[in-house]
This record gives sequence, C-alpha cells and structure tokens, in this order.
Amino acid sequence: MIHYQLIRSQRRRTLGLQVKCGKVIVRAPYTVSEVLIDEFVQQKSAWLETKLLAQQSQFEFCKFKQGSSLLYLGDETKLNINLAKQASVFLSKNSLPSSSEEALSTVIDVININVNQRVYNKLANSEDKSRYVQKQLANFFKYQAEQILKQRLSAISDETTLIPNKVNIRLYRSRWGSCNNRGEVSFNYLLMMTPLFVIDYVIVHELCHLVHLNHSQNFWQLVATHQPQYKRAMQWLKNNQSKLYWQS
Repeated sequence: MIHYQLIRSQRRRTLGLQVKCGKVIVRAPYTVSEVLIDEFVQQKSAWLETKLLAQQSQFEFCKFKQGSSLLYLGDETKLNINLAKQASVFLSKNSLPSSSEEALSTVIDVININVNQRVYNKLANSEDKSRYVQKQLANFFKYQAEQILKQRLSAISDETTLIPNKVNIRLYRSRWGSCNNRGEVSFNYLLMMTPLFVIDYVIVHELCHLVHLNHSQNFWQLVATHQPQYKRAMQWLKNNQSKLYWQS
C-alpha cells in the first residue's frame, strides 16, 4: 500500500491526488471514508509509483546515515553519528584531505549526532535507525529555528514596523511559511537549511502578508521596499530545491 498524506476539506466535493516532493497527497471531503480513499489510492498505484520514481530521482534526499550530506544555513555539512549514553546534536568543523596540490585539507562543517546507544541498538533495521537520527536532527533544527528565526524576525519587525500577533515554528511539507487573517505568521524550521539572506526574505515575505494577504503587485512592491534583493533569495531556493526536502 502506498503511504500518503490525507488532507480533508469541507469545500471539496471530489477526491484529488497530488505527487509533490516525492510524497503522495490525497485531498478529500469529510464525507468520504478512509476505506474508499485507500481503494482510490490502490486503483491509481501504478500511476503513483511512476510519478514517485520520477520525482524522487530529481531530489537529493538526505539518507540520515553516517557521512550523509545535509545543508545547514546554506552550507553543505556531513553527518557524524556516534553512540553515546545521552542523545545530543552539535556542530563542529573537520579537516578533510584535499585533492588540490595547493591545499593540504578542506575544512567542512559537521553535524554531530550522538544517539542513545541503548535505544539505537534496539532498532530493528537501518531504516528505523535513519528515522531515529532524522528525529533528533528535526528537534535540533526546530530548536535552532526558535533561536535564529525569532531573533531575526524581531529585528526585521522593528525595521519594517510589521508586527505579527503570533509566531509559530513548525514543519511544513511544501512551503516555507504562512500568514493568516488573524495576523499570525508561521515558519518552516527546515529554513535552517537555507542561508540567512533567504531566511530574511521569507520573514519579510510573510510579514508583508500582514498588509496584503495575496500576491498582488502591491504585495511584491512592499516586499521589494523592505527586501530589494528578494529575487536573489527566490533564485537560491529555486536552484537548490532538490536538496531542501526531507523524505518521510
């Protein structure tokens, strides 16, 4: 059975399928049972598997294993997984041999993940162990986002006088932030994979929705007023989109 994310809506009248970022999304009205949804997905399984294979080949999903690559604040890092009594995640720098005759070594950033040895050894297979590592990294990214995003949001709000009523940090599957008509803004903690200038753009983008809850010309003019180089950030997201998703 193909795993899928179910999104229900009161407005929807029919079932809809979408394959995005290597994931299957089913949109359904509340009146349709999960049994019927499962049957619908099964009927479309051949098409879905073809789409999934095509999309997954386009994305460089992190495997959350020893030596896997992962972006942090726009820079490529390597994962260093160690067994320990207490779980923790921290950053360091390592020197790696370089093929260049001019440099003896290359310094790269490393994300060290100390996994609880007792828990880790009980996990049945490599997939479960990778999910355990991913969960620890998710907690680390969320904590970093709570510190960095809120600090930069406060500074940008002071500069722009655009102040939200509430701020949420959470995981989104396919967007970097959101703003609603209650003046609440939310940010994806996977923004910690992007450079600071991209983070600042996303913050400005959502704050401008406090004035224009749309993507009209007036909205983009306001974004440009507070972030003149916003197109550079948009281009970075487009150029690096294959590295910016975590496979669940």
